[in-house]
Amino acid sequence: MMRKIQIGVGLAIVALLVGVLVFVHHEKSKAHDLPGILDSGRLSVVTDSSSIGFSMKNDSVYGFQYEIVKAFADTLGLELVISEQNDMKTCVNGLINGDYDIIASFMPVTTEWKSNVLFTNPFFTSRQFLVQKIDSAKSVEVKKIDDLANKTICIPENSPFKIRIKHLSDEIASPINIQEMRAETPERMVQLVSLGKIKYSICDEQFAQKMKMKYPNIDVSLPISFEQRQAWAVHIKSPKLLSELNDFLTDFVGSTAYWKIYKKYYN
Repeated sequence: MMRKIQIGVGLAIVALLVGVLVFVHHEKSKAHDLPGILDSGRLSVVTDSSSIGFSMKNDSVYGFQYEIVKAFADTLGLELVISEQNDMKTCVNGLINGDYDIIASFMPVTTEWKSNVLFTNPFFTSRQFLVQKIDSAKSVEVKKIDDLANKTICIPENSPFKIRIKHLSDEIASPINIQEMRAETPERMVQLVSLGKIKYSICDEQFAQKMKMKYPNIDVSLPISFEQRQAWAVHIKSPKLLSELNDFLTDFVGSTAYWKIYKKYYN
């Protein structure tokens, strides 16, 4: 009899623990829409580690997208909590799980993500460009898209560029190899091309021009995509947050404050 009681108590404890874990997971997975965020006093944002996303140097914090999302948090009187993540798949999963309220990294607005996130109004449209090193004769190996057949393009792990490379391979009817590099940023990829450590990578148009000024020995003249809208994202169940963020961006993007930030990072 005592053994049956012990087994029953043990099963009850296990059931309770399972229930608690399910509840915690459910609470964590809930979307954080605007009312809940305002109640918490904190805005949790994930962005990439770069001068365009978020960077720290000595005691200074900077980054193009960081400064914009910081301005948004300030208008709402919220504490900004920044996480750095260069893997876009991890960013989206974190958003879905409730770890973040906003992905403040430029994402191409594609059908791949639309079932999982809500995109903000786009900041701009941008094409993707091949990054390659200029040789001693001031020439490049890849002069047209078809020259990429059987070449290897290096990109950060789970980069949005991966889909474009696969489509490009289909378009030229030849394989293009993809090498994903863990814990690397697009900025680091460009540096590796400049150093001759890797042969090819990809950058968005605006970022490519910025990198060309920093690394004059790279070529970023070959577009490999049509123009795509670039935007931030929120949870698919955060429509009030999306509306507030879009209202802010409508007023902010194009303002004097915005262009001051833009020139700081892109000129």
